[in-house]
Amino acid sequence: MKVISFLIKPHFVLCILFFIFYSTLSIVKHNHYLSGYDLGIANQIVWGYSHFKLPVLTVHAYAFMPALSDHVEFIYLVLSPFYWLFNDAKILILLQSLVVSLSGLPIYFLARRKGINKILSISILISYLMFYGIQNAIWFDVHSLAFGAGFLPWFIYFLDVKNKIASIAFFFLSILSKEDIALLTFLISLIYFLTHKDKKIYLFFIFSSVVYLLFIFFIYFPHFTQSGYRYQNTGGLLVNLDINNLYDTSEKKEVFFYSFSWFGFIPFLNPLYLLLAIGDLAHYFVFGSDLVTSAQGMFMHYRISLASLLVWSTIIVISKYKRLNTKFLAIYILFFALLFQYTLHLPLSYLTKKWFWTEPSAVKNIEKVIKFLPDDSSVVSQNNITPHISGRDNIFTLWPEKKDFKINSPCQKQTCYWFRWAGKPEFLIVDTSLEWDIRHFLTNREKYVSGLSNLEKEGIISAYKKEGSAVLYKVNKKP
Repeated sequence: MKVISFLIKPHFVLCILFFIFYSTLSIVKHNHYLSGYDLGIANQIVWGYSHFKLPVLTVHAYAFMPALSDHVEFIYLVLSPFYWLFNDAKILILLQSLVVSLSGLPIYFLARRKGINKILSISILISYLMFYGIQNAIWFDVHSLAFGAGFLPWFIYFLDVKNKIASIAFFFLSILSKEDIALLTFLISLIYFLTHKDKKIYLFFIFSSVVYLLFIFFIYFPHFTQSGYRYQNTGGLLVNLDINNLYDTSEKKEVFFYSFSWFGFIPFLNPLYLLLAIGDLAHYFVFGSDLVTSAQGMFMHYRISLASLLVWSTIIVISKYKRLNTKFLAIYILFFALLFQYTLHLPLSYLTKKWFWTEPSAVKNIEKVIKFLPDDSSVVSQNNITPHISGRDNIFTLWPEKKDFKINSPCQKQTCYWFRWAGKPEFLIVDTSLEWDIRHFLTNREKYVSGLSNLEKEGIISAYKKEGSAVLYKVNKKP
């Protein structure tokens, strides 16, 4: 009876509803061939682990690179047994949605533990699960960071209730999800150390986080990988550091505004806890300012880790200032979440759009052609097809480029549109439907079609099976 009574509690029902929303959002996107590069990589890694192999990334731009040379993501090893049940990228998609959605439970539990009334706690839970960083991360394929961000609220909650075993378990789940999450566990533990009397357990997590960070970034990457850490500043992790980089572009200012205003600017009332979010943003904006510009905006997966840090700060402020603990504040917090949901057109709103539910006509053609691709064959693939077939040792990304011809140009010009790929694939699979764009072709469609035509004219590829705009080619030689 206790289990049944828990399952019908509003906070649990809300988490399950968000799981359904986010799973639907991700699965429909994937089924419509709108997922891409990052999911292809994650799928190949987990598939490799599930076959008791140390995964080597062939999908990656740096093909044949060991997966652990790019990111240290042991969470994929933990998740790999699920592929024994169902060998499909959809399993990863569902697991990501589940971990993120259930992370709302410790947020609610923490709010109630701090004396926040039920209605306001529910409002905080909804606002947390609607956070723009969570929505964009769920929409943007699958990432280890999302799993780590989903474990952090449990780490915070079990630290607060002083459950040592559970806090240690979620500490390791968090830091083993992605190499840089140890920075967040360090900051969280430091805040607890500064604000609580019992110091020993917090010192353990501070020490463990620092040791892990030092090992990963100053021993493992520099000395045990070929190219070191790819996402640091030019010249080194601690080189070219400039605090002005924290707030020097319109993109970064936009991130600051929407992040700190999401919970109605309430985190500003406790400056100490703001260090958490600023520290998270600094490691993208300052320590990775040279190379990782793609990580400095709002609309990818990188802002998901802010959700737990900002909502934790919000809960602490409300528990400190008792006058805020009212039903009116619940409306205030939900107002901001709904306002930004509308103005930013965030992914949850896609569930109400006709275009989202309409399957591209090209999908059936692609799936017919894929049936002719042998399971154990090596293949080079179009970006949005890759995640559906990346459960294999050798699958390569089709990269558009140009090539100069001195004589016998296939396009009758000196420079022709062309492609490159790694390895020695036996097949090439593409779909040139008008329904795809630069996200799927990695160039515009005209250049893409021209490049394929040039490869055919040069005898690089020859059509093997065709269904509408989808074509499975045999690869005859390197381009």
